[in-house]
Order: sequence, then structure tokens, then C-alpha cells
Amino acid sequence: MCLWHYSRMKQSARVAIMKHVFVLIQFICIFILLLTSSVIAVDVGLAIQIASILIGIWSIKSLGDSNWSVYPTPNENSSLSCNGPYKYVRHPMYTTVIFFFLPMVFRDADWFNWMIYGILAITLLFKINYEEKQLVAKHPEYAEYIKVTSKRLVPWVW
Repeated sequence: MCLWHYSRMKQSARVAIMKHVFVLIQFICIFILLLTSSVIAVDVGLAIQIASILIGIWSIKSLGDSNWSVYPTPNENSSLSCNGPYKYVRHPMYTTVIFFFLPMVFRDADWFNWMIYGILAITLLFKINYEEKQLVAKHPEYAEYIKVTSKRLVPWVW
């Protein structure tokens, strides 16, 4: 699809396309990393991976059924979650993904895996920006939540 067509599409059609593009790139990168990296090894990275999994489980439990989605758009009956890990960072699920795969690329130290990890991290950063715009549009109170919970991925850092 050419950019001219994309720019002339209605906003709802662009949202539908972009949410799928972000998730597709994210899952392709995850799949490649799982195939080409040492997923689990007994090293310091294992502790980071276990902590990431625990944060991910905590995040899902804190969200509730109506809020959880892999897509960067709020569900129809969604509400804001400000408890659990969401008290400390706005996107703990993305924190989980980034920190789970980081030890894998360090273990193998392969340029290809670093490139895929970089694509994954950049995709998640774009996905965060996109998702926050969608959240502010659906939940105007999200703008206040951004002020209170200023860090996106890592408490006290960013």
C-alpha cells in the first residue's frame, strides 16, 4: 500500500492497520529470538528472565479481564489500571518483554540477534507512543496518570 493511500484513509482504518503492524513485527521478532537464541541458561540472565515473567504475571493480574490485549488500542469496555506494577511504570508488560529477551542476546552475542532485539525494542517504543495516544483519546484521565506515573518502562529511570 503506498503512503498516499495510507494518508487518505480514515483514522479508524489507520488505527486498525497500525495495531496489527505493531503486533506482527513484535511477534515475528519474538519468534526469531526464540528460534535463534539460548532461551534459558543457568546464569545471571536467568534471574532477570524469572523476574520478568513474575512482573508479566503481576501485570496481567493487575489489569483484569477487560483490559488485557496484545494490541496497542484500549478494549471497548476498558478502564485504567493504576495498581500493581502500574503504580510504578505505565507499560510493565513491555518491560517484561524487553527484559526477558535481553539476557538471550547477551548469551549468544550474535549480531543478527542484536539486530532483531533492536527491532523489537524500537517497535515496542513506537507501540508505547501509539498506545498512549489511543489511551488519552479514550480515557482523558490517562493524561493525569502520565503525570503521576512518569516512567514508562523502568521505575526511576524511563
